[in-house]
Amino acid sequence: MHSVLERTDAQGMTVGLNVLQGSAARRLYERHGFVVEAQDPIDVFMVRPPGACTDAKA
Repeated sequence: MHSVLERTDAQGMTVGLNVLQGSAARRLYERHGFVVEAQDPIDVFMVRPPGACTDAKA
């Protein structure tokens, strides 16, 4: 994921994804700078703007 986010940052692209409510993967995405944009009873929709701060290690 780190290399993909480096490329999207270099291109100035926002990245979006969705994760199931209650999934532990959400914390992984948050560590990579994703934030919640919207949610419904099943999914959490997240986005990461270019250059978002990240606590994740390579």
